[in-house]
Amino acid sequence: MRKNLKKLGILVVLAAVTVIGCGKREASVPRALEQETGTALATLGDEPIYLEEALFYTRMLQEQWEYAYYESFGETLWQQEADDSGQTLAELLKSSVLDTLTELHLLCAHASEYGVTLTDEEQEQIAFRAQNFMENNTEAVLKAAGADRESVERYLTRNELAGKVAEAIRAEYEPEISEEEARVGRLTYALFSNTGLYDLEGNYTPFTEEELQKIQKDAENFAALAAELGDISAAGEQYPHTVIDVYFNEETDGGAHPDVAQKARELPVGGVSEVVTTEEGWYVIQHVSDLDEDATADRLEELKESAKQEHLKSLEDAWAEETPLQVDEKVWDTVQVDGLVTEIGGDGTHS
Repeated sequence: MRKNLKKLGILVVLAAVTVIGCGKREASVPRALEQETGTALATLGDEPIYLEEALFYTRMLQEQWEYAYYESFGETLWQQEADDSGQTLAELLKSSVLDTLTELHLLCAHASEYGVTLTDEEQEQIAFRAQNFMENNTEAVLKAAGADRESVERYLTRNELAGKVAEAIRAEYEPEISEEEARVGRLTYALFSNTGLYDLEGNYTPFTEEELQKIQKDAENFAALAAELGDISAAGEQYPHTVIDVYFNEETDGGAHPDVAQKARELPVGGVSEVVTTEEGWYVIQHVSDLDEDATADRLEELKESAKQEHLKSLEDAWAEETPLQVDEKVWDTVQVDGLVTEIGGDGTHS
């Protein structure tokens, strides 16, 4: 659960941007960040991080999580345990805020190294977005976050600058990954599901034993016909089933059931399996190819993007080790996450 919450908690959306020019050069500080003041919450090296910014991110993230998790946890969601360590959702949220602030400030602190700044046009767009933010959020949330137009513009500015720095770092790093490393083949499987049916109202009806026996028999007949034809896709529609293409190799199952991918590896190219029984039902599998050029090209791009992201993360980790975040816990304790900042209706909906 912690993993899913962490994903939702990252407020820094590093949008794809184009960084003009090449090489590293000095860059000016955006005007919205030049005269920032407030109550010191923490330091990152010589740079202060203010309570006001942390409060803003805390309330914004709190609102997001309440929309996402109220239905599961109800009004006491902030007191619920987030993981096996006993950490509550409130504690996890505050930890996520500190992670976000650390990433933002570290990236911005290295902007000049990558020649990154914001253009006048970008800063005008940020000011426009800040005004929209103020107009489209409830008074209660804005008050809880201590948000005004000037502070929101500052936080959006830092977010935008951090995004451009991250993109510059990713753009200058070219990982060495060969097409052979990305090579994937294709398997096709037919699933004869044993999991029952849902009607239009969402009501679930499990299969009877008699129905399950028929489904299994259909799978066996389908497997025999597919083997005879040498083509699982041409084996006929008289047997209700789902046919899916998956791209796989020795390292990845491509999202297929592990037993399905393993059986495909054991088959010769073109080979069709007998029925493979799993907890989901009965599978019939064909190993279609050892190389799918389009899927290999797509996977090559995915691997490169993943390597770029890992490179960015390794830099951020190194920077954080060099300039660790020092938090004044007494100040941070003044930010409480206990009650709800969103208005919940009697039916559990948000107004």
